[in-house]
Amino acid sequence: MSGRPNLPNSTLDQERCTLVGIVLSTFIYGILFVVFLQAAYFLYMVPHRFSGKKRNWILIAYAWITFGLATIFIGMDLHTLELMFIDHRDVPGGPIAYSASQYSSVFVVFANSTFIVAEWFADAFLVYRCLLIFRQNLYVVILPTLIYVATIPLGVVLLFQSSRPNATLWTKVTVNFGIPYYSLSVSLNIMVTLAISLRLMYYRNRLKKSLGTASNLPYVSIAAMLIESSSVYAVGSLCFIIPYALNSAASHLFLPVLIQAQVLAPMLIIMRVADQRAWNSHTAAEHISTLRFGTSRRTANDTNTNVLSTATRSEYPGRSLFSERQQDESVPIYGPMKELPGISATSIKTTV
Repeated sequence: MSGRPNLPNSTLDQERCTLVGIVLSTFIYGILFVVFLQAAYFLYMVPHRFSGKKRNWILIAYAWITFGLATIFIGMDLHTLELMFIDHRDVPGGPIAYSASQYSSVFVVFANSTFIVAEWFADAFLVYRCLLIFRQNLYVVILPTLIYVATIPLGVVLLFQSSRPNATLWTKVTVNFGIPYYSLSVSLNIMVTLAISLRLMYYRNRLKKSLGTASNLPYVSIAAMLIESSSVYAVGSLCFIIPYALNSAASHLFLPVLIQAQVLAPMLIIMRVADQRAWNSHTAAEHISTLRFGTSRRTANDTNTNVLSTATRSEYPGRSLFSERQQDESVPIYGPMKELPGISATSIKTTV
């Protein structure tokens, strides 16, 4: 006697993907939780204790809001999973049928609202970072901004349609709004991700031509380009929109993962911003001018190591939550310069 439920294979595939997707989202949430703790420490504690600067309350609020949205969503997702597979397992049609019947409930509507709002926050942050990396060039972000503005009313309509009785995100009632909404969001992500990546690759090649290497600079390393371009968010969006447009069960797998990815991507950038390793509108000019000034006064043998190792240190004494070195062991980039043995401050710092 087989214990297999008497349900179509397509329904069972949806159940499997839903279960696996929520489990995967918990792993990503664990990474997000650790990154959030690091970012919160750098944003709140480090400026006050070591540099005397004011705390960036806007970034602090943004980090708390987006992390809160991701936490609310995964909490409700786990509770829904419990109701589907334990409390209402024997509902005719199985867990997927029960989930569809509850899509218009206040609980599910609120969870979906946190998903959409978190996506708006992530997209807005991505456009803002693109503007900074292109040195406040408004022409670069005109099209991404227009796409972002268009996603807001589409998201509201999508929430309204999916909350109607007997409607879900995958029914014909909502698919006409779901595909345009997610298509615009994915297009925005890919467009901005490619623009940021190409921009950073351009500066990386310039530094490589000047020095023969650019791997020691935290602003243009491979890891920096992946984080700064929000590639995690772009990949997650693509993984969801393709099966969703094809009406595949795999979309149930990537939907719960997507919200965690779209919050994790800006959180990684916030951590770099707080640790003063993130790109801003003046980074390129400062490093290019520093390299030109330094290489004109040194020999080719010792310039690369000294300039790179000195100019790329953060003004904060530690790189991690558990490392607290003394203030006098680091050389700030933008603050008062200290003399090192054999290296004068004027050979490191220049005015742009």
